[in-house]
Amino acid sequence: MTLRPVADFSAADWLVPAEVQDLGPAGFDAYARILHPWIEGVSGETTERMDGYLPDDDLTALCDVLGRHTTTPNQCFFGLWDGYGEIYGGDSVAFLTAFAGPVPWPARPFRQPRPIAPPPAAFPAAVLDGPRLALQSREFLLFEGPIDQAGAWGAVDYGHGIPRHLNSPNLIWPADHTWFVTTDIEGSWTGVGGGAPLVDELLRDPRLEVVRARYDDPARR
Repeated sequence: MTLRPVADFSAADWLVPAEVQDLGPAGFDAYARILHPWIEGVSGETTERMDGYLPDDDLTALCDVLGRHTTTPNQCFFGLWDGYGEIYGGDSVAFLTAFAGPVPWPARPFRQPRPIAPPPAAFPAAVLDGPRLALQSREFLLFEGPIDQAGAWGAVDYGHGIPRHLNSPNLIWPADHTWFVTTDIEGSWTGVGGGAPLVDELLRDPRLEVVRARYDDPARR
């Protein structure tokens, strides 16, 4: 199962664009920051955290908890920033696949290699040419589906045996509006707003590095 693209943005009518900041909308009982993993340098040092992306294991752990704190776990919404080059394919991402995939075996010695077609777009033209959800001074493609399918965008593979792994969701919320999750494209943490039991469970989860946050004084990078 994969997420379904959404062209009707009425599910986001409850959001006030100016209020959707690092931690999501105002008005939740509690907030938290999920810290992204450290990036290991060439020499093994860790000096900065991963920006704008929540790895698969962390995303799975987060969604496990989120699913227990909504009455609509099978109807959630996921925003993907439309600025990722991997979405569009073509020459803009050809370098990502130029040296990947199986090594071609020549049919004849000295035969002129056949030109390789540019990678296809991740989604059909109807999706890429459709409307965008504007929030946080950015625009997003919107998808709908169960919380346990977060990140399963249904994107077309690059081809040549190379799978396409798009970014983790930048926005997540359920149909019952009981929580909101946001990951800024340049942020080193993911913000969560919701009920106190949700934040308490996140703080106890050993799979995640979580700190409590205040909406009126969110910590910066």
